[in-house]
Amino acid sequence: MKQFNILLLVMMATTACNRSATNTASPGATSSLSSTPADYTPRIGVAVSTNSRTCIAIRNGNLAAGTVITLVSPIAPVISTQATIAGISQEACPITQNVDTTMSNYNVTAQNPVQKLTPMIAVVGTPTFTVNNNVGQADLDQNGRAESFRACSADNGVHLTVWKGAPLQGTLLWHGYYYEAANPAIGPSCTPAEMPAS
Repeated sequence: MKQFNILLLVMMATTACNRSATNTASPGATSSLSSTPADYTPRIGVAVSTNSRTCIAIRNGNLAAGTVITLVSPIAPVISTQATIAGISQEACPITQNVDTTMSNYNVTAQNPVQKLTPMIAVVGTPTFTVNNNVGQADLDQNGRAESFRACSADNGVHLTVWKGAPLQGTLLWHGYYYEAANPAIGPSCTPAEMPAS
C-alpha cells in the first residue's frame, strides 16, 4: 500500500509539472502569433461612386448590412467620410475591366457626398483619419503608428496603395487597382513599387 501511495504521489507531481510546462508555453505561442504581419486584404477594398450608387469591391464576403466603413480619397483634395454597408450588390462594383470573382461587392451609403467616378480606398471600421502634407493617414492597427494612403496613375487606371509609414518609403501593406479606359492622369505617375505583380 505504501508503494502504491508513493507511486500515486510521483504521478501527481509529474502531471503538475507537465501542466506547468504547458501553461508556460502558451504565452510564448500567443506572443509569436501576435507578431505575425496583419492581413489587410479583408479590411481594405476599392470604392467608387457612380450616378446610380456608391459601392465597394473587397475580398471579404462577411460584411453585414450596417457595418461601418471609411471611404478615403487619396487624390487631392485628400478627404475621408464614413459610410455604411447597405447590402450585397447584385452587380459587380465597376472598378475592373473584367469582373473579378474573388471580390465581394456591396452597395454603401455615404454620410457625405463623394466625387463621382473617383476611385477611393474603403477601410472597414472607423479609424481616426488625418491629412499630413497632402497625405491621408490613419492608425489602422491602433498601435500609435499611422498608415498612409496614396493614389497614382498608370496606363488605363489608378493604383491605390496603403503603406506602413510614408508612401514609397515605408512597407507596402495593400494594393488595389481601378480600371479606366484612358489614362486618367489622376495624381502622380506610378513607380514600380506601387504596381506589384499580381
